[in-house]
Amino acid sequence: MKLYLAGVKSYQLDLGIDCKAFSNPRLERTIHRIKCDHNQPERRTRTPLTRPYLLKVLSALTGNYYEDVVIYAAFTLAFAGFLRVGEFTHQESDRALAQGFGKWFLTKSCI
Repeated sequence: MKLYLAGVKSYQLDLGIDCKAFSNPRLERTIHRIKCDHNQPERRTRTPLTRPYLLKVLSALTGNYYEDVVIYAAFTLAFAGFLRVGEFTHQESDRALAQGFGKWFLTKSCI
């Protein structure tokens, strides 16, 4: 409803008509009550984008087209951007993983 009112206000501004009615507190309260009276649709439960989900998405990209390469890069960059520092750094005790170390932590060869 607010979106429609914003459209009407924008149209009135374009026409040079006074828009004082849109800043009226009664209008805000009316919109608030309408929202409270009407049931909001149920929101879908969303799971976080974890590494297994990311790998499923990336495996669906063939990599044969430029768009696939760009989407692949965007997904991996976005995923890396949301990592916490502890998820891509390591402690000295983690080196005991030997060969598994390179699978779970960033190394110089990753760059």
